[in-house]
Amino acid sequence: MAQLPKFLIADDPVTDPENEYIFHTEKPRFFAKRVEEDEETAYIDIIEEIDDVEAFYKDSPEKKQELLEQLEDWYYSYMEWLEDDGSEDEEDEE
Repeated sequence: MAQLPKFLIADDPVTDPENEYIFHTEKPRFFAKRVEEDEETAYIDIIEEIDDVEAFYKDSPEKKQELLEQLEDWYYSYMEWLEDDGSEDEEDEE
């Protein structure tokens, strides 16, 4: 069986078109998403746990924070890739 990537994008355009989720495929497995508090404040947060994240990191909470920072970096790299890919498509059409 192939190794899954550490993070995957998950969305449901039919019943939840407004949200895009990030699935962490390794233990502790969970779903996260970008949460916008207002126009200037947004962050990535865990919204649904498959494995108990707090129990997994009970002896080293700093590792949980480190994982969330990795996830955030990955997500924003993904968003940049989407923008770059879209601008390349526009150039191809011209």
